[in-house]
Amino acid sequence: MKLSAFLAACLLCSGLMSVPMLDAASTAEAGLRHHRRDCCDPCCTDPCCEPCPPPPVDVPLCVVDPCTGCATEVCVSVPCECANEKPCLVDCRPGCFGRKILTYRWASCDYCVDVVLTKHGRAIVRD
Repeated sequence: MKLSAFLAACLLCSGLMSVPMLDAASTAEAGLRHHRRDCCDPCCTDPCCEPCPPPPVDVPLCVVDPCTGCATEVCVSVPCECANEKPCLVDCRPGCFGRKILTYRWASCDYCVDVVLTKHGRAIVRD
């Protein structure tokens, strides 16, 4: 006999360790009750969440540098409901290193995008 089995037998006999005695009928009934409760109780009757919004749409935007008048076309991701609307230029401010920051706003969905124009003519879109 192995030592661990011998020690377990000694502990059981001395009463220091006890094993709960369950009959098969009570175990089966408890399992059946648990299964029945999960199976038959109604889940969520109300919807748990709203449907997902449609994904953003990429639209072209013609950005005009206010100092030079040069136009640059950039691609901007906007919410689907704003895709057919033309945005308004709401702000033009200077940035670091000679950059210009133009803010465009779509009125119908209240969505804004910053377009950064570098002094080298590059356009960077910040959503």
